[in-house]
Amino acid sequence: MTRFDESTSSAVLPEGMRGHWYNDSAFDADDPWASLRADRTAIVLVDLINWQSDPAGTNLQILRAAGSTTQADHLERRLASTLLPRLVEVLAAARNAGVLVVHARLATRTYDASDVVPALAPYVHAAGAREGTWGADPLPALGPDPRDLSVVKSGSGAFTGSDLDRELRSRGIDTLLWAGAVTNACVLLSVSTGFDLGYRQYLVTDCTAALSDADQAAAKHFIGAYPAQLVTAVQVLDALV
Repeated sequence: MTRFDESTSSAVLPEGMRGHWYNDSAFDADDPWASLRADRTAIVLVDLINWQSDPAGTNLQILRAAGSTTQADHLERRLASTLLPRLVEVLAAARNAGVLVVHARLATRTYDASDVVPALAPYVHAAGAREGTWGADPLPALGPDPRDLSVVKSGSGAFTGSDLDRELRSRGIDTLLWAGAVTNACVLLSVSTGFDLGYRQYLVTDCTAALSDADQAAAKHFIGAYPAQLVTAVQVLDALV
């Protein structure tokens, strides 16, 4: 595990706060997993659902139709070669350890997507991503498992228009691992809200995907300096064994 690097922390933070910037009074720069309890931890998968992340899904089709073929190809490769293989391993270990797996899905419960934020409603409507349809389902490789929690969100962030915060608190969960796509959009907004809600947070960097390496790097820089600890799938596996 890499030692906490204060050079990545915002310069505006008082010196005495930097080592405790993760909503955890027990934070230890030499042991970022200190006091981690599986029964109080969830791993949240952001938008790893068919319409957004499957090669046949509407999201990649829309990107290519708009001329963003390079970005669509990058996202598809990242999902297939890195995110999915590593996340499958992490989820198996998480479920075995008693960590809650959460599927946070951008979808609609209406026929016109009127329950989705205006900026995203046209895309959800075009995808036909209604609850109970193929488009709104998690990617097959990821579940869902009967032990998992699945929530529908109405905006970019996992907490927007969903019961996620209530469901987590009712289970006594105070620690979140984040995975999903797109790193600098829906994942970023999810982690940012989670910070303000008081959760201790980790971003599993190689279980996330963006439209380019530059976007991925920018998201990691912001998230690692502010709302969450950056970790890898291997580090999560080591922590859960």
